[in-house]
Amino acid sequence: MQKMHTEHITQPADGATAQPAEMTEEGAESTTEPFGLGLDAQDLQQLPRLYQKLREPLFSLRQAGIASKLYVDWKKAGLAPATEEQGWTRLSFLEYLWLRMARELRELGLPLARAKALREYLFHEFRLTPEVFTPQLLERVEAELRKTAMPLAQVAEVLALAKSGQLDELLGQFGVSFTLLEAMVYGALYRKQEAGLLLFASGEQVPWLDEMLGMGPEGQRLLERTHVFLSVTEHLAEFILDEEKADYIPRLSLLSEEELQVVRAVRNKSFRQVTVTFGEKRQITLRTTSDGMLDEALSKELIETLALKNYQSVELENRGGSKLRFTKEHRRRI
Repeated sequence: MQKMHTEHITQPADGATAQPAEMTEEGAESTTEPFGLGLDAQDLQQLPRLYQKLREPLFSLRQAGIASKLYVDWKKAGLAPATEEQGWTRLSFLEYLWLRMARELRELGLPLARAKALREYLFHEFRLTPEVFTPQLLERVEAELRKTAMPLAQVAEVLALAKSGQLDELLGQFGVSFTLLEAMVYGALYRKQEAGLLLFASGEQVPWLDEMLGMGPEGQRLLERTHVFLSVTEHLAEFILDEEKADYIPRLSLLSEEELQVVRAVRNKSFRQVTVTFGEKRQITLRTTSDGMLDEALSKELIETLALKNYQSVELENRGGSKLRFTKEHRRRI
């Protein structure tokens, strides 16, 4: 991703840079059975569970880094959901993610009216009408579905439903809908790409995935225009790297069970060596010394690599000699 230009660098009027008020909340977090989801093609059958988890109210304002007074002001301004809460406010992951991004934009001086319009844009439910499924998109959908264990007859059925508009009707019957923000979360996790928004001074906002650079000169021209880049991927990685959020990762399925084992081993320094391979010519290796010391900068890079799933394979060697090796497509114990 090229270096981005920023605009509207002014001091926010609503005090968005203020430190969040300290809050004490009663009641322990309810436990949820962990489950793994690597979001590669073989795991598509688990997407409905992630769909539900992204909407589950899990996070407090303190965990989002937002003061309660600021949150009330933002609700009045339309930057936060206008709901009547009983007791402590709980946010879904999508709302948590938005508030983190909104705070960043306000610190850059984005006007409230523009931030409100952006929230409406990100949370607008889009329809999977036949017009959405261009021939190029249908080809990509078919290619992805063929990577799964789905029978070819079912692949053809899904494509036929998409072309006829019946897919949108079917999802509506089950109360399933998607927002742009959610689609970008899936893009960052499933397609393993930098996902975000390009914001232009004209008021335009364009969703971005790295693959757009390969779609012809239009993508390059977008990057050459002065803009602010709001990264969804960066905030996902920030969440996963935050040790205070470690208990939420299995509940939200942002990491697979194997990736979680590596992250925990690195954080606990309970391993001998971790090797991450990116391709035929590049890999990083993290080792612990006999007294349990390790390279903190390299360990952070390794965890971020797992968070963004920008690897080809990972091998973990524990102190007892056992090993765990996995790739994005196949996982096996050694």
